Amino acid sequence: MSGRKLVNLSLVLSVISMMSSPLAVLAKPSTSKESKPKPEYIMDTSRIGQSNNGMILSNQILELGVVTPSALRLQGEQAIRMGNISRAIQVLQKAVEMNPLDMDGRVLYATALEKKLIKQKKRDPKLYNYVIKQWTFVFKHSEFDDQKMQGRNHLINLVGRAPRWHESVKRYLANVMIAEDGEVAFGGEAQLQ
Repeated sequence: MSGRKLVNLSLVLSVISMMSSPLAVLAKPSTSKESKPKPEYIMDTSRIGQSNNGMILSNQILELGVVTPSALRLQGEQAIRMGNISRAIQVLQKAVEMNPLDMDGRVLYATALEKKLIKQKKRDPKLYNYVIKQWTFVFKHSEFDDQKMQGRNHLINLVGRAPRWHESVKRYLANVMIAEDGEVAFGGEAQLQ
């Protein structure tokens, strides 16, 4: 019998504790002197981001002090979407410098550089060679097949061919890069002047 009374007593106590917890939320907070005042920085911080319905704009990321490669990559991706290629190159270059083996950042960086190259009327051979180096790095060093294929396809569009399986990077770049006084044409039709 004592075991049965003990079970009933524990059930009653659990029901009482369940009933009292919602009521504790409705109770007024105590104004005792024991509670420590909360520092101001914990309270409202909406002034920092000039809140737009709770969203922080991407151009405010650097103002907030969040300077991680991922944040810079997101900001660069947004700049590419908005058509601000020079800003995208600037931000993505910083992201690649901070994390050189991040292939997503490198792909976005190479994409932004390639868009800048395509927009030029007289294409810069230095930029052309630099874009080839970036896509070659993506093709040779990425872990995932989709990134390798993306690098390969961009190299085929730019140069006319991808590196062969037995060809070293140094030899490939020596074969496909053009002189700084050369003329840039896509698809491997670069001609020297």
